[in-house]
Amino acid sequence: MLRTEVEQWLKQLHCDGVSPGIQELLYYRSKINAFARHHKSLPRSSQTGPLLSKSRGRGMEFDEVRHYQPGDDIRSIDWRVTARTGKAHTKLYREEKERPVFIWVDLSLTQLFGSQFVFKSVQACHLAAALAWQAQHKGDRIGGLIGNGWQHQELKPIARQKGVLRLCHALLEVHNDSLTRWQNKQKQQQNTLDDNLKRIRQLVKPGSSIHVISDFYNASERFMDGLRVLSQHNSVRCFGLYDPMEHELPQGYSSHPLAITDGQQQVSINLADQQQRKTYQNAAELRWSNIQQEFRKRKLALTPISSALPLEQQWAEVK
Repeated sequence: MLRTEVEQWLKQLHCDGVSPGIQELLYYRSKINAFARHHKSLPRSSQTGPLLSKSRGRGMEFDEVRHYQPGDDIRSIDWRVTARTGKAHTKLYREEKERPVFIWVDLSLTQLFGSQFVFKSVQACHLAAALAWQAQHKGDRIGGLIGNGWQHQELKPIARQKGVLRLCHALLEVHNDSLTRWQNKQKQQQNTLDDNLKRIRQLVKPGSSIHVISDFYNASERFMDGLRVLSQHNSVRCFGLYDPMEHELPQGYSSHPLAITDGQQQVSINLADQQQRKTYQNAAELRWSNIQQEFRKRKLALTPISSALPLEQQWAEVK
């Protein structure tokens, strides 16, 4: 994107590209109809899925206990209440109309990087807000997990706009914590994704929809296997945040070496040195190829999302 285009988009989003604010997350509420029109323009899929039914999620949810009546299913008898009262009681269930949607956002320090438009972490917050507004528009309940290794917010699903606003405020709080630690040059804690995976398992119920937003820099084998287990009873979709500079160094000449760090080690690269450029690109391609392979091996959906383009220009990837 040209510099003038970047400035225009940032102004439209009320965004500085580094520290997200509530106004830019509320912006996506106004884009629900545009998102819906994009969906209608897409070719119909032949695949069927759980959302074709009016009753979403697990299907039935516990409602209350009442006295047993002739004709009631004996499998629904509440034996604890029956034993306590001395009279047979049966459990009643109701259809679960609202599907729980969990938005899990990784705001580790590796996400605080951006070379062209916004930080990956800011784009992660935008994506989480957009997905939340879409889910709320469908009548789903919004919950989630926002974490960075030091701080985390666990959000149980609640319906309507309240669920989205609660998620947005949690995003801003955790992102602000990450930004402060990044500015203080604090080193990232290890096993962030593994720890948050344990928490999301405790939050979700079978039949939920889970969106995972991360750059997956610190994704271990154990984490990937855990995602696979989670997907066996839930709909899991992963979004991989990336910046173009993580794949290829920018073109151009600089009289000063470019400092590159992974948070642990730092090296200097001469942009005019073609061999160094090629070595960097090969390493970057290998890393991304390995991530994609790990997802394919476990039959998990991974959608790349660039931090260098406005989210609205990537609706096709978010669909």
